[in-house]
Amino acid sequence: MKKYFIFLLTTILLNVSCVKQEQSGKEVTNKIPVSVSKSIEKKYTPVLTFSGTAYANREANLGTAIPGRVEKIYFDEGQKVNKGNKIVELSSELYVQALIERNTLKKDFDRVSRLKEKGSLSQQDYDHVKAKYDASVAKTEMMKKNSEIRAPFSGVIVDHIVNEGENFLFAPSLKPGYSMTSGIVKLMQLEILNVEIDINEKDISKIHAGQDAKIVFDAYPDKIYHGKVQMIDPVLSTLSRTAKAKIQIKNKDLTIKPGMYANVSIKLPENQAVFVPNESIYRQPGTGNDFVFVIKNNVAYKTKIERLYTVEDVVAVKGLEANKTIVVAGKGKLSDEMEVEIKEK
Repeated sequence: MKKYFIFLLTTILLNVSCVKQEQSGKEVTNKIPVSVSKSIEKKYTPVLTFSGTAYANREANLGTAIPGRVEKIYFDEGQKVNKGNKIVELSSELYVQALIERNTLKKDFDRVSRLKEKGSLSQQDYDHVKAKYDASVAKTEMMKKNSEIRAPFSGVIVDHIVNEGENFLFAPSLKPGYSMTSGIVKLMQLEILNVEIDINEKDISKIHAGQDAKIVFDAYPDKIYHGKVQMIDPVLSTLSRTAKAKIQIKNKDLTIKPGMYANVSIKLPENQAVFVPNESIYRQPGTGNDFVFVIKNNVAYKTKIERLYTVEDVVAVKGLEANKTIVVAGKGKLSDEMEVEIKEK
């Protein structure tokens, strides 16, 4: 029994000694294995993208200052008109009445004018008749203008708000997104269109009148339209913090219709920046702060960066120099100043 106990103790000691020898032959480490890449500096051309909507370059609901019955509409919906064309004719009873009144007062005015020349009429009586006649002339011209409607600009009749035989009253058009003023017909200039976009306040300084823009409409995804920024609203919306901008495009074949949805891209001047792989960026949970881990002497240093622009799978950043070794894979296990082991690709 005693010999067996000595044998068992010897075996245990030998096993412990072997384990220690094996452990002494291995390097014990707590380093985190990571894959790395290099930050690089290069030129790039930023492109801002927006959603937009097409609108007519000019539009107007054409009506008259005085209500009346619509006698004739000379152009159908969809027809083109030239500037100055008579589009609508209204009832002319009031114009005829005004014309008769003017002709009567014209005779009185001619009579008192002759008497004035002979010196048999006072200046006061002459001025009284002349004022009545001048007022009747102005009234006649007003009634004539309100008995017809002519096109103020060339365009397309897109809607008959009031039909022939109906009375025109001051009732507004109720089509959302377009002119809401009262009228008989709606006229739009469609050979030139404006695409309206909303620019975020952080991008306002990058957009200006005269910049080139590319527009692709959902209705024609394979065709690119080219336009220029015409104007930017001088004030921002207090709700969305955006400003509207208008981009003008040509539409001679009238294929683009007001109301169509557009994707707009505007190129900015060429720039230069430091780029890192998108997968190297670490977003601190619960914040909007972005970081990368820079490796120096096998130690990871947490470095704050700011995203500037994304090109495919790389990101232009601010706050990092070029040719730095940065962690791509394994960053989720890292904290600042932790030792790492770089794994070869």
